[in-house]
Amino acid sequence: MKLKLSKRLELIVKMCDCSDTIIDVGTDHGKVPITIANLGLAKNVIAIDNKKGPLETCDKNAKIFLNNKDVLFTTLLSEGLEKVDKDIECGIIITGIGYDNMCEILSDINERNFKYLILSPHSKIDKFKEFLNDLNLKIIEENTIFEDKKNYSILKVIKE
Repeated sequence: MKLKLSKRLELIVKMCDCSDTIIDVGTDHGKVPITIANLGLAKNVIAIDNKKGPLETCDKNAKIFLNNKDVLFTTLLSEGLEKVDKDIECGIIITGIGYDNMCEILSDINERNFKYLILSPHSKIDKFKEFLNDLNLKIIEENTIFEDKKNYSILKVIKE
């Protein structure tokens, strides 16, 4: 059985580079990290949400759709990245979250050992770009996709 992704979720996955660990914050149903695991883009994939319900859905989807047994797939109940070791070299995905929550999650991002960030705030994209600039983060790729009657900007970001 194959997991069906929307065009927006497909684009998020395509923007990811290989990394030892890839973390999806606000994973919801887990479709993005499950797909990343199946593609073998990381040895470790961590799906994070701050609510038990979405993590239970993610676990159910992983049991059905996760077919790459060489990948360690973990779900984690956490507020943003607070329960993740800051020294882990990783790619981090944070999408589908509003501007204020995303800024809060990213407040200590420069203390982390990330290779890249895939970010898509659901609001205030211009203000968000200013926020990234203030953190000395550089946008190296930007894509916009129209889905469900809304434009979504998806940014790939690295440390400057």
